Amino acid sequence: MEQTEKKKITMKDIAQEMDVSIVTVSKALAGKDGVSEKLRGEILDKARELGYIYRKSIDRGEGRDVAIVISERFIGENSFYLKIYQNILLELTQRGFSAILAAVREDEEENGELPKLLSLKSIDQMIIIGEVSNAFLKTVESTGIICVLFDFSNEDFDFDSVVGDNVNGGYMLTRHLVQNGCKTLSFVGSYLSTRSNLDRYLGYRKYLIANEITHYDKYQIPDRGEDGMDIELVIPDELPDGFICSCDHTAYRLINKLREKGIRVPEDVRVVGYDDYADNKIKDVRLTTYRVNTGEMITQCMNILEQHCINPEYRHGTSISYGDLIVRDTGAKI
Repeated sequence: MEQTEKKKITMKDIAQEMDVSIVTVSKALAGKDGVSEKLRGEILDKARELGYIYRKSIDRGEGRDVAIVISERFIGENSFYLKIYQNILLELTQRGFSAILAAVREDEEENGELPKLLSLKSIDQMIIIGEVSNAFLKTVESTGIICVLFDFSNEDFDFDSVVGDNVNGGYMLTRHLVQNGCKTLSFVGSYLSTRSNLDRYLGYRKYLIANEITHYDKYQIPDRGEDGMDIELVIPDELPDGFICSCDHTAYRLINKLREKGIRVPEDVRVVGYDDYADNKIKDVRLTTYRVNTGEMITQCMNILEQHCINPEYRHGTSISYGDLIVRDTGAKI
């Protein structure tokens, strides 16, 4: 008979046994004020009885060494994440954190290996910007380092995460095109490449289903290969009225491709993007898009890091930051 793995005892377990709050347990274990000596002793006794392994709560000023981790494929193809990194680094500095950037190579991500640059002894917390593999997240989980996922979430792991409202964004972009006369639509993007893209695609399909509008597979255009890199956009022989792109980078690529074929935007077809940021903008194109509120996302991320400094047992869950539909020319009715 296989031995059952022993359950890890948490502050929540102690709180339930003692019929007190988790905050009270945390204060008692950390030796902080706000708990009577009698209750503190009882909580300590219960913690020992249950086999709780106490990890010293991190006081403000400690636990402030942060590793910012990004997959190299995002650095090579999408400077959107480099911009986010720069803004996160600025905010960390202003809040008294220190940080290093570690890029994850493709082989490291596939094999679940941490970048050689990282020294686990000098890292208290980690921010992972952009989706990485389950193998990599499993390794991070095994280190016990506190980790916040930025711009993606993963239900298989107990990590806090900060994401944009991708489903709602895809929904609003689709509604905008339909309200501007589009009857047939295409989603441009490899929607299984990341959870963010999948959520944007689901928002697009959600609007179609809710309004009994037909989705046509023949209009679907992938934009990335299995390695996450750009692939050639193949324009269908029969054009839909409007294209909903998974990001602005793809939207500008699509507009260039349409122009090569003599197809005008928005006179012949409408095109909308996502992010309100791209590294390949076209000067004479005013792109309708959905702006991701990266400032609010970064603030949410910082607040979670601060809470982890106070109590390593803290768990926030997933924060969703709402963005804005930015109406410009490419999605307009002509």
